Amino acid sequence: MSVFSQRKRVRGWALRNEWLIVSFLVSVLFVFGYLGYYQVLSGSGPGLERHWDALYSAIKLFIFNGPDTTEGWPLSLQLVRILAPFLLVYTAIKTIWLRTGEHLALFLLRFRPHRYVIICGIGETGLRLARQYLAESPHAVVAIDHNPVNPRVAALSAQGAIPVIGDAMDPATFIRAKVTAAREVFVFTGDDEANIAVAKVVHRLVRVQGKKSGGRAVRGVKKPTPRLRCHIQVNSPEICEIFQNHSFFSLVDEKLELKIFNRDIYIARNIFDYCAPDLYYLPRGADSRRMNILILGFGSLARSLLVQYALTAHYADFRKPRVVVMCEEECRREVARFYHRCANIEQVVDLEFIYQDPVAIKLEQWGELMQAEQFVACYCALPHDADGILAVRRLNRMRNALGTDAVNFVVCLNQQSWIADVVDDDFLPISRDKSRIDPAEPIEHFECLDETITIDVVVNDALDRVAMAIHAYYLEGQRSAGMSQRDNPSIVNWQGLPLYKKLANQRAASHLDVKLRIAGFRRVDGAGNGVPGTAFPGDGPMLETLARVEHQRWVADKLLAGYSVGPERDDSRFLHPDLKPWEALAETDRDKDRAIIRQMPALVALLGQRLERATGDAARSTAPALETEP
Repeated sequence: MSVFSQRKRVRGWALRNEWLIVSFLVSVLFVFGYLGYYQVLSGSGPGLERHWDALYSAIKLFIFNGPDTTEGWPLSLQLVRILAPFLLVYTAIKTIWLRTGEHLALFLLRFRPHRYVIICGIGETGLRLARQYLAESPHAVVAIDHNPVNPRVAALSAQGAIPVIGDAMDPATFIRAKVTAAREVFVFTGDDEANIAVAKVVHRLVRVQGKKSGGRAVRGVKKPTPRLRCHIQVNSPEICEIFQNHSFFSLVDEKLELKIFNRDIYIARNIFDYCAPDLYYLPRGADSRRMNILILGFGSLARSLLVQYALTAHYADFRKPRVVVMCEEECRREVARFYHRCANIEQVVDLEFIYQDPVAIKLEQWGELMQAEQFVACYCALPHDADGILAVRRLNRMRNALGTDAVNFVVCLNQQSWIADVVDDDFLPISRDKSRIDPAEPIEHFECLDETITIDVVVNDALDRVAMAIHAYYLEGQRSAGMSQRDNPSIVNWQGLPLYKKLANQRAASHLDVKLRIAGFRRVDGAGNGVPGTAFPGDGPMLETLARVEHQRWVADKLLAGYSVGPERDDSRFLHPDLKPWEALAETDRDKDRAIIRQMPALVALLGQRLERATGDAARSTAPALETEP
């Protein structure tokens, strides 16, 4: 733990126990004052009167009413005489601070060397991000919430956050919070429509007040105000689709940058980064077992997992991956809406729904399903953590009783109750190395919020670094060819890229490690060309295989975006002529996919990494015994 983190922890402990510490100090000073006066008044009267005189005199020490002459006093009483009034003054100032401290604290923030962050909406998402900022960063936290009795706000205030109670849709709330001087604003109210409305409020204030201020004073020196980044949580796929090409969410200028944060999409990408199906079993060809997974539940996270699977489950067998979704009867309406939103999903994956409560499935039903299907992995995304943990444990016990093939279970914990925290010590840390999994109980627990709602993921774009590198490499190639933004609107930096183009790069980035695992490579930190003999991918069959896999992935991406094959490209009508099998492509179009594969080492180098062959546990984790089964 760093010295900075240690100081933060000590300060947080002191703030949480402040009144207990003050009460203890008052008690200690009072006792020493009483004992000291009892000693000084030893000859002033009978014992009972002396007790009362000592008690009264000790009380007067706290109200600046002690005697001026202190000749003959013991050292302990002299110290109490000095410290007691200061403790009284401290408590008085603290009481006044509780009434007026918000305004003064917000004013003083403008003179801090590090700009602060504003978190609007202190629910599970906002609470976790605020705690990490308070514990691990030098930035102060302003917590905005409409509920004056929200216990999460009180907890953050005890750790050093500045609470601001008010309606986030009222501009006066953000004016009080000094939004134009902030570094980051996170809008996590829990309501997507409210989040967008709040973002509009922030946008107007930054535009209007930014013109008036023109900069901020830091220790008396006027500096231009850096761009404010506003992270807006929008979890509804329908609302995301509405605003995907909206100019408001493409806004990036010198004052403000808006960024949509879809929690379920980020969690699904993170799950398939650490627990991708091919980490348990990697199809090598048409004669190997087809990729097949089971998803339990069909809530928002399960739907994001299904889409992420459709985007990334493309391997060297070139077959459609299969997925079975088990959910309750009440999910039929959501299933129908999902098919409407992802109209081409069945062209990408072999999809089947089973309407059965995963918690109540019987042994006979599970046995029949396991006979009909050979699942590589099961992703449990039930809305309640208790149901998810119990369902997976029960299914694994039944699998052991039936003696069927191993299934790797991943429990996606929502962490919205105390259950995940209580049983947290029983979980193995999530790792891409699957060699440590117990074959008798192959269950992993993915703590969705703790693993995803972090500064590194939400703020520093940990999941998007590869996507940004892909775009940077694209820009370099276009500019080297003499192209400009006038010729190609996509020749802009990452911040200025439209949301739908960012999504395309993110989807390509999600498949990078899958292609590397197909080739038997991995990314490692450090520049260089790796060990001798690791040239990637060469011009042999592996290049053709990876190019064909990339084409299959690209086709799946376009189909899921609503495209269909057409005589020529027309993005307004969602038509593209290359949505066809690899065998039907012209050689020039195949060369585009080969070029993408050849540029992977240079792409990885942009991340400060290099490629090397996977060996030892890393290689075994991608090639378990299942791989050799027909």
